[in-house]
Amino acid sequence: MISRRQLMRTVAVGLPAAVLGGTLSQVPAAQAHSRTRSITAEGYEQQACAPGSGKILQWGPASAPAVPAAGLSGVTAISTGACANLYNLMLKNGQVATWGNFNLNDPNQQRLSRVPVAATRDVTAIATAGAYAFALRDGGVIVWGGTRDTQLTLPEAAKSGVTAIAGANGGSSYGLFLKDGGVIQWNGYVAVPDEAKEGIVAISARQHALALREDGRVITWGPNLPANLMVPAEAQSGVTAISAGNGFSLALKNGAVLAWGNNEYGQLEVPYEAQTDVVAISAGNLASMALTADGKIVTWAYNFYKQLDIPAEAHCGASAISCGYVCMVLL
Repeated sequence: MISRRQLMRTVAVGLPAAVLGGTLSQVPAAQAHSRTRSITAEGYEQQACAPGSGKILQWGPASAPAVPAAGLSGVTAISTGACANLYNLMLKNGQVATWGNFNLNDPNQQRLSRVPVAATRDVTAIATAGAYAFALRDGGVIVWGGTRDTQLTLPEAAKSGVTAIAGANGGSSYGLFLKDGGVIQWNGYVAVPDEAKEGIVAISARQHALALREDGRVITWGPNLPANLMVPAEAQSGVTAISAGNGFSLALKNGAVLAWGNNEYGQLEVPYEAQTDVVAISAGNLASMALTADGKIVTWAYNFYKQLDIPAEAHCGASAISCGYVCMVLL
């Protein structure tokens, strides 16, 4: 029997990297390669670390699909899916790859496992979205998955000029696309509010949607718990990054993590280590990750799937973080 205390414990691990802000923040290449050092971690042999190698490091459920060989170097972006046994995305040399415990006898999972030809070159961003996946290429959104081709029709506005994409990973499957400071929504159940149609600089989606205005104010919408849709006063100004979790939300303000919504497993109990000098956040299903300026990864809340058990190799440095049921960093 696992106690609630065990499920809610926090873990902080030091990483030798400085990372720029954002939910999936990337380190400039020169900075990422600036340090190589050896570390010693309790219970582990000494190992050489090379920040900027582009290696995916993953931990969490034992049932999670292992990172394929292609994910051990040269990766530039990652996106975790909502389900531990389904799929994740990586971006390498402009090409999207997916891996997971796909049941290829299921036509729907087979569709999701096949990356379309259009997403095999010049892709600049990726996003998982439940039964769908997204890629961004030359300002146009590419989508695949679902149960039939008729579901894959994108708004005409999403075919050019898009600068950011986000996918919902719980409950419903939908996408948010940012174009000219306005949010375009695909397959959503609740319409985009007028205040999200201009002046937006960042987007995030789970069951509910988040958008960050250029004045640092967070707005939210969607068919979710009322408490999650009530943005607290602290997030009405000065916010620099956002991340939508499963029934809760995270925001970054003055280097501190703000959290609101469902707190059943301690999702809102932000630890001390994530209340100063944080530069990147990622809200998962029931757990969250933060990355600090001095290179610490902090995880908190639900640990049934071992999301809080950060492996020693995470000391090697991170250039991006992503949290779902599975936790990932990009070294």
